[in-house]
Amino acid sequence: MPTILELIEAAEQQADDLRAQAAREARDILKSVEEAGAAHARLAARMQAEAVQRHMEAAKVRIGDEIKVLEVRRSAQREDMKKKAAARVQRAGELIFERVVSDGHR
Repeated sequence: MPTILELIEAAEQQADDLRAQAAREARDILKSVEEAGAAHARLAARMQAEAVQRHMEAAKVRIGDEIKVLEVRRSAQREDMKKKAAARVQRAGELIFERVVSDGHR
């Protein structure tokens, strides 16, 4: 039969074993939490990058549309200016002709 001292030592050994096992389990849990946190951070970073990329693509499309509208508007303005210039050329030719003709009668 074990003595009281032996029983105490056995209980202490069991307690030490339980503490060591609890410490290992706590380290394992901490490692799992750290890994999950790192995975979550990578996922969040990827999602953020994808959101930025989508925003940039949408901005490119929007700006492209605005450029097309401006090009159409500017083209119409240039065409209007050409028509006005052509009308002025015609009128200038008429004025020059009238002046030459009227000066020729002097």
